[in-house]
Amino acid sequence: MEIELKLRLPPDALAALRADPLWADTRATHKQLDNIYFDTPQRALARAGIGLRLRSDGKHWLQTAKGGGGSRAGLHQREEIEFAVAGPALEWGPLAGTAFAPVLEPLKDRLQPQFQTRFKREIRRVTGPAGGLIEVAIDQGEILARERHEPLCELELELLDGPVDELFALALLLVERHPLVLDSHSKAERGDRLAQGRPPAPPAKAVAADVPPGEDTRAIARAAVEAALAHWQANEAGFLAQPQDGHYDSEYLHQLRVAVRRLRVACGPLAGAAQWRQETLAPLQDSLRALGQRLGAARDWDVFMEETWPTLADSLHDAALRQKLQEAAALQQATARLQAQAALEERETQRLLLQLGRCLAEVDDDGPGVPFDTLTAQLEKLAHRLRQALPRLEQLSPTRLHRLRITAKKLRYLTEFIAGRYEPQATEAWLDWLKKAQTVFGLHNDRVTARAHIETLCAGMEQPGKLQHSLQVALREQARPELELPDLPEPYWRS
Repeated sequence: MEIELKLRLPPDALAALRADPLWADTRATHKQLDNIYFDTPQRALARAGIGLRLRSDGKHWLQTAKGGGGSRAGLHQREEIEFAVAGPALEWGPLAGTAFAPVLEPLKDRLQPQFQTRFKREIRRVTGPAGGLIEVAIDQGEILARERHEPLCELELELLDGPVDELFALALLLVERHPLVLDSHSKAERGDRLAQGRPPAPPAKAVAADVPPGEDTRAIARAAVEAALAHWQANEAGFLAQPQDGHYDSEYLHQLRVAVRRLRVACGPLAGAAQWRQETLAPLQDSLRALGQRLGAARDWDVFMEETWPTLADSLHDAALRQKLQEAAALQQATARLQAQAALEERETQRLLLQLGRCLAEVDDDGPGVPFDTLTAQLEKLAHRLRQALPRLEQLSPTRLHRLRITAKKLRYLTEFIAGRYEPQATEAWLDWLKKAQTVFGLHNDRVTARAHIETLCAGMEQPGKLQHSLQVALREQARPELELPDLPEPYWRS
């Protein structure tokens, strides 16, 4: 089993990384590595999650097969088989009887080179804080696929001996000193995407946490954090790859923001009720909140531009003014997007991801779990807030409606996290109600946000007061969302 953390960095940060005092007393080994990756034209190996390569260091050839496992918070865990071969041709004898054989055997006559990686590698071995042995590899080069190529500059920390926590402890030290960013994609995955000329995977919605019936609250909390983190990773690369010019898919950001919200609930009320890893997770709430605010600011401008601005623009008869406001709004949207992209790669976010990965890498003890009643008490509390407010929604301030929206989201995410304990029909009515509540409260919040954005846009225009009044009137003329919700269903958790 190969266990490693992978982090990328800008080339201009390499000199400082090489000179880090953590390995001042170690000697580096330098290699030039040329790698050829194989697959069928239909990507059968990539679809099976298997990488197959030949590697030359100028003197010897190695064949490697990797697969299984996965990536979480930059931690890659995969089965690996590696052996020497005579030259640049695949050999099959050493793979016979391995877990890879059933997939590779039927395909071996169809496998062809698909892409290459060429890079210089510096290798050092260091001792972790608790005495474990870690191989530190700095790779710089490129990935090549016919006429396409992209640069490669990354740091790999591979665990040779000791607990996995050693990797996270070392990585946390390094991210404090260097602009390192966790990377959940292997070289094989990057090369496959480049060879196919494919854009990043499309935006992905949250997938239900895998919680079998009867699991205790700690297992539920762990599964919820894992699922929310996977939701984040499924959308991050797509959002970071969004161009400032050209087509922009705002759904990546939308799903990222949802993932961070789900993480806040999983690490906060859910983990708190389960008494799971609170010493690690509780301090992360401030970082999650700050990141959510940065993503939220960008998402608010996306919603304004896509859903509110087109109607407002139609109300302006002065074409030159309309164009000027359009450009100002587009600049605000682009700036907020850049700030959100930067937030995902900042040191505070990398520290947050490493702490989450470290938490998930720890094995839970076999002690008794916290009674499920502690979690149902949370559900009762949230449901009570909604029930008390329902008869007077029209009288509530925008601030109070926004708080109710947050309450509905918490209750929805908690319900989705624990739904595996119940029959589907038990939670269905609640989830339908909560989704409707989120929509109703969200539409009202969008109008409040739109008023603020109109004020921002008009501040830099001639006669800002008159223009703002005109746009606010146009906003009020848009259909006002109804503040009506049916009664709450009977609590499923009491059954």
